[in-house]
Amino acid sequence: MKLQGIRYEYQSITEQTEREIFDYTLKKVTEYGFSRFFFRTSLRLGNTHLDGAILSNYPNEFITTYENNHYTHKDPLINHCQFSIEPILWDEHVFNKTPDLLKQVQSIGLKYGWSQSVHDAMGAVSILSLGRSHTPLTVDEYNEKAADILWLCNQLHIVMISQFSPAGRAAHPVSRLSIREVEVLKWTAEGKTASDIAMILSLTTRTINFHISSAMQKMGANNKTSAVVIATKSGLL
Repeated sequence: MKLQGIRYEYQSITEQTEREIFDYTLKKVTEYGFSRFFFRTSLRLGNTHLDGAILSNYPNEFITTYENNHYTHKDPLINHCQFSIEPILWDEHVFNKTPDLLKQVQSIGLKYGWSQSVHDAMGAVSILSLGRSHTPLTVDEYNEKAADILWLCNQLHIVMISQFSPAGRAAHPVSRLSIREVEVLKWTAEGKTASDIAMILSLTTRTINFHISSAMQKMGANNKTSAVVIATKSGLL
């Protein structure tokens, strides 16, 4: 499903401690209509993947069982999100090949959910899963909330990687954006498409896409939403 004309929440996580970030995330997740969330980063060092920071209100018993049974390697949500930034809306059918995992998920009252990933240029992947016990997800709900959930996942990725990753990865140096790149990213943050921005700035769509691509490269981002988040956190917008 393609997002068009959806205004991004123009805000960044300003909370500093892990508890403050947890409370902020829970507030947002609740606003989006979910009761449980699980966020985890994965860092790539050469050919090795290392699990990074975790932020979650899943019961500790569930997390322990999940880790002890090595569900990471067969979880269909992770298998999807490791290779795609497209959201995956899940129900019991997603877990057809992993009935034991489905049973564990249902044991904490989760029937419906949403998983979103972020991949950065340094090889780190973050996955945010939101779950609830009632009300299947609809196309209308997806269209209403997709931009906000992607934005939240990007914010968590940046702050958790920089502050709490056990791998201690150094922050990616941010290059200075050109005046035009800043202008284009600001309109992107408002939910405008490349063709919309081209009309506003009296430029060609090809030129707008060039500026977006250039900004993404400077920000070390693999999508325009990530570029907007990184630029905002860096004080460039």
